[in-house]
Amino acid sequence: MTLPEVLTPHSQTTNLLFIMVLVWSTGVLFRKIKQPPVLGELLAGIIFGPSLLGIIHPDVTVYVLADLGAFFLMFYAGLETNPFDLKSMRFQAFVVGFAGFIVPFSMGYVVGVFFGMDQIQALFVGLGLSVTAIAVNARVLNDFRLQAYRVMPLIIGASIVDDVCSFALFSVIVGMAAGNDGPSLWSLFIDLQKVFIFFALTTYIGIFLYPRLTPYFSGREAKGFTFALIMALMFGIMAEAAGLHIIIGAYMAGLFVREEIVHPELFQKLNDRFVAITYGFLGPIFFVSLSFHMTFTIFSSHTALICVLFVVAVAGKIIGAGGAAHFCAMTHKETTVVAMAMNGRGAVELVIAAVGIRLGIIDDTLFSILVVIAFVTTLIPPLALGYILRSGKEGLRRIAKA
Repeated sequence: MTLPEVLTPHSQTTNLLFIMVLVWSTGVLFRKIKQPPVLGELLAGIIFGPSLLGIIHPDVTVYVLADLGAFFLMFYAGLETNPFDLKSMRFQAFVVGFAGFIVPFSMGYVVGVFFGMDQIQALFVGLGLSVTAIAVNARVLNDFRLQAYRVMPLIIGASIVDDVCSFALFSVIVGMAAGNDGPSLWSLFIDLQKVFIFFALTTYIGIFLYPRLTPYFSGREAKGFTFALIMALMFGIMAEAAGLHIIIGAYMAGLFVREEIVHPELFQKLNDRFVAITYGFLGPIFFVSLSFHMTFTIFSSHTALICVLFVVAVAGKIIGAGGAAHFCAMTHKETTVVAMAMNGRGAVELVIAAVGIRLGIIDDTLFSILVVIAFVTTLIPPLALGYILRSGKEGLRRIAKA
């Protein structure tokens, strides 16, 4: 894996300018053809990035802004989600999330063993196929305006469950690669305890302490936007301490900034500021950056393995997440939306793959294959949901009002 190219400040500014022009142009174009802008951002990254034309480059500035983009996407997704809606779908979210993790993981592990990988590599490949990109799902669901429908809290909740399972297994695999004889049940228990404490603590802060901090949101001089960012960063640090990704902390922080806590007018201003910086600047850079990892050279040398892993990745989520949604008495259309949305992998798989190659768990070939699968499956949610919802949202049930 190569490090980002180091450009001069002038070149970095020019690079960023090209990216923003592409983001604006593709957004206008894809809205005109009634497609989600995120699809244009992903395709623009492929066409104009290092994979093809090489007009825009993966420099340090872009990667920093892309990381912030994922962070803001998750915070805004939490801001747009009512925690009581998430609570009402907690059973379904757990079932869908766990099934959406275990089925593709098991299938990926079997395929890895079949193609001659060692145990750790096969486990790692299965892990790569099992993750779900929460930030991608949050953006796509918001683009299709599904906030009022019960599939959104279900998908976001299931994505969190999926990623909690993924990061827990990830820590076990890293331990095995470091020379341990096998996964330690005690270390796994400790990791799960950390995760439990994280969710318990953030929920306590959100429900009991946030309301007491209302004065920090209520006045014009109180800088509610800055205070919200401080809380998001604090929750992100807590998530990392629990062995989770920082974006899960950002989501939990946004989840508890509710209209019931702050004044509705101030909440709307806060919401407007976050949507502007998230969808107008940082979020699009994140999606463009995903394309920088795309490479086409492995298609000629490892075609069979790529095709099999891709089929397993998609089928595993459809069977696991889709089957679980059907088991939870979701409608046919809801089940289809859940199965397709859970197929997005994006940055989460890229993060895991990058750590894997850094630790020597996988080689350049497996890294490239996981990157290709991550990118292609990231295209599935916007494309599939655009097709499924082209005739309207009949068959999707709205969130029941308490």
